[in-house]
Amino acid sequence: MRLTTKKALVTGASRGIGRAIALHLAKEGCAVVVHYHENQEEADAVAEAIRASSGTAYLLQADLADVAQAIRLGEQAWDVAGGLDFLVNNAGVSYKKHFLDVTEADFDQFATVNFKSTTFLTQTVARKMVEQNVAGSIYTITSVNGIRPGVGLSVYGATKGALETLMKGVAMELGPHGITVNTIAVGAIETDMNRAVWENPELLKEVNNGIPAGRFGQPEEVAAVIVDLLASGRYVTGASITIDGGLLLMRGYGKPGRYEAGK
Repeated sequence: MRLTTKKALVTGASRGIGRAIALHLAKEGCAVVVHYHENQEEADAVAEAIRASSGTAYLLQADLADVAQAIRLGEQAWDVAGGLDFLVNNAGVSYKKHFLDVTEADFDQFATVNFKSTTFLTQTVARKMVEQNVAGSIYTITSVNGIRPGVGLSVYGATKGALETLMKGVAMELGPHGITVNTIAVGAIETDMNRAVWENPELLKEVNNGIPAGRFGQPEEVAAVIVDLLASGRYVTGASITIDGGLLLMRGYGKPGRYEAGK
């Protein structure tokens, strides 16, 4: 129970990595604002699980495709929890699409949800931390594709790479206020976003062969690292922590081929 006096906002906390982070924070005594976009039933289940273990949970909905809602989320989370010590930017959108098939709508979705809304949500919470003299911590989930491109993930990876650069600058600017800012670049984690891979034995074997650990990671493994850092990593800032089973050390997976429309 290392975080009994702390309060956190976790975006995209109804499932996957965000759910695991919210539950792990609560186990350490942290009050958690559970953000969700569409699935209130799943979000309710996360909040109830926290409360069932005598934890404190708040539920807030926001569509991060709308920057105004992202800003409002930060303000509401601060108010409902009575302040925030931690912000975990986990929510994002990811899907594969060949660069030649990417539309303006695709670009806008990736850029707004992954980058723009995350930027202004972070600004909203950080400004309040500065005003209230809170030496808080901000962690943003990025991707190995923001460090090394993946096939069909050019624009997605670009938005995650932008977050990598942004958060290093934010860490430098907020350092004088005692606020730490870091990113977590995740690899192949068993979530709904890549269900098509880990439910396909042939494709799963191909992916696992490109990972030194030989398997997909679990959301709980990501959560454990973040929560440990939030509990004890006050001297860690401006860092990018990679959780990928060694994927970036090898070839990864997916080989580029000639473009074929519609495939």
